Amino acid sequence: SEEVCEGGIAAAWAGGERGREVLDRFLTEIPLYLSERGVFYLVTVIENDPKEIADILSKKGLACSKVAERHAANEKLATYRFTRGS
Repeated sequence: SEEVCEGGIAAAWAGGERGREVLDRFLTEIPLYLSERGVFYLVTVIENDPKEIADILSKKGLACSKVAERHAANEKLATYRFTRGS
C-alpha cells in the first residue's frame, strides 16, 4: 500500500490487504532464519487469515500451534508458535 512505501510512522500500522503486505514478503524467508530448534512467534488478528499463514509456513516445513487467544477492543488476537518439523 502507499502508506507502507512512504515509511515513517504510517508504515507501522499500514498493512495493506488483509494487513499482511509486509508479512507476506517475509513469510517465505522465515525458515532461513530459524535454527533446527528455532521458534517463531506471530501475533495475528482474524483479518490476517491466520489459517492461510499456517498453510504457507507448513509448506515450508514449519509446524504451527496456537498458544494464546484474546479479544482487545474490537480485535480478535491470536498468538501462534511455529517450529521446524511436526
